[in-house]
Amino acid sequence: MGRIKSWWKSPRIRSIRRKISNLQVFFFPLLGMIFRIWVFAVQLGVKYELRGPLSAFIRQGKPCILVLWHQSVFPTMFELFRYTSGYPTLFMVSKGRVGTVGAYFLNIFNIECVSTAAGKKDAVYELARQANQTDKSVFIMADGSKGPAREAKWGAIYLARETGLPLIAAHAWGNHFITLKKTWMKLALPTPLGRSIVLTAEPLYVPKTADKEALEGYRKELELRLNTLAEALEGHFNQGESLDYMGPPMASTEASAKKQN
Repeated sequence: MGRIKSWWKSPRIRSIRRKISNLQVFFFPLLGMIFRIWVFAVQLGVKYELRGPLSAFIRQGKPCILVLWHQSVFPTMFELFRYTSGYPTLFMVSKGRVGTVGAYFLNIFNIECVSTAAGKKDAVYELARQANQTDKSVFIMADGSKGPAREAKWGAIYLARETGLPLIAAHAWGNHFITLKKTWMKLALPTPLGRSIVLTAEPLYVPKTADKEALEGYRKELELRLNTLAEALEGHFNQGESLDYMGPPMASTEASAKKQN
């Protein structure tokens, strides 16, 4: 096993892998067409509901920071693609092949991408700079690029502090999803059947004066909101529990008591 690993990482094999990777751009048009068909089929066949304050932000054209768990990125985005042509947005993608393909797909639906190639911290500040200059919203994954799943990282919190934009936690779930259980985030893929709900929480503001201790409170609050949304939707679709509210309750933390207008 060790020999195979050493061979795979050898300079010669790395060079071959890099050349093969560079050829992926020739498949982008075909992949883009397949992706469009997938999105169109899901939007046509699935009965979507968008619940919570995000709908008001979209209607009024007000920017925000929409925060998701990696697990629900596809079903959430497929619904929001309906609005992104008139609701300018930015998205942070990872460096490398996956990020390049992801940026190509997102650009199809008028979502601009910022790469983490220069480092995650630099990418967050570049997102903040562009959001401040262009008055655009931002989509960001709360659990980072490598997880663990459903544990909020600092990126969204720093972004909210730097931009002054509200954080809006969001989660999507439905009754006809395919879950890739071997992926670290248990990625959900929507199919063109059934019903799906995108549930969003109340805005959470992070003051520019927040210190490290306060930021930790906001991070915990964001994590709580995202997990509350996920549990509520899973309970609704899996056990038939009622879903009669627009977002989760506030946590009893310092973060829940502070808002900045």
